[in-house]
Amino acid sequence: MVPGATAAIGRGERSGLTEPSFRRILLGGLPGLFLMIAPTLFLYLAPWWGLAWLILRLGTIAGFDAASWPLRGMAILLPIAPIAYAAFTMPAMINAPREQEIVQLQASDVQPSEIIKLPATVAIDLPASSHSNFRRRELRPTCEALCLRLLYNGAVSRVIAVARFLDGRVEQASFRIERRGQCPEPELPHKLIRWSGEGNNGPYGIAATVQARIAAGECLVRGEGRIEEADVIVSVGYVKVGDRFVASQWNPWLDFTNAERLEIVEAGGRVLYRYTQVQSALLDAPLRWTTSFGLLTTVIITGWVRRGQLSKPSIGPDGATSFPAFWERR
Repeated sequence: MVPGATAAIGRGERSGLTEPSFRRILLGGLPGLFLMIAPTLFLYLAPWWGLAWLILRLGTIAGFDAASWPLRGMAILLPIAPIAYAAFTMPAMINAPREQEIVQLQASDVQPSEIIKLPATVAIDLPASSHSNFRRRELRPTCEALCLRLLYNGAVSRVIAVARFLDGRVEQASFRIERRGQCPEPELPHKLIRWSGEGNNGPYGIAATVQARIAAGECLVRGEGRIEEADVIVSVGYVKVGDRFVASQWNPWLDFTNAERLEIVEAGGRVLYRYTQVQSALLDAPLRWTTSFGLLTTVIITGWVRRGQLSKPSIGPDGATSFPAFWERR
């Protein structure tokens, strides 16, 4: 083999990118890049072409030569200003009521000045999905993460669990700790939320400290109960659900604002604590259209470019990351 050719091959191997592979990447990437920017180009070029044609038409009616550079220059430059104005003002105009709604949703939030003292009986009102059990197909109230913490930390003596279903059905049950010689196997939710600083005992287990106390005779006992028996109600749920992202993405007025609220309310209605987390996807400026797809899916998503934002730190699953610390850990 010719030495020069050997050296050239060596350089190609060291670079890790031969000329044919570079050509394939170039030919494969450019169409994809064009498809991403083409919708936005069409979005602005279509009205620009329409306004330019209108200016040329009016100019010729007024007696100007359509081929003259002054008229052509006006037709090229004048449409830019109104199109740019619309590109920046339309997102702001559409976002304004969404931003005002976010402020209103959080206006009634209440932050206690001191640790909340809970009464003996507390109700925990959560969506039914928080109570799904790994060993049972049906959904029914279970002593989920917050229930276990309140009982085994001695913050309350009885918890009434309320499960709300999408069809409007509501199921309720009560839980308490009872000392026995041997405890039955507790019925725990399928996805038990763990909080920071607590042990991990497998994907469907509970914190090691709580499991040890159950094994030592502090049994979790299930019974009947109703939310009306509680002196304080702790609830986590959505107070505002916006449009789904699979909706008509071409509509810039779609509302993707979702608001989740964590609340502690006395039976009489007095709010002790309220925390509202709002997640939104507002239109980005200037107005742009994009096409995206995932590496592991064939689904192609097209729509207006939006900027997602979270108004406050996340509540976390069932309030796990933002609940006030009103009990002593033992």
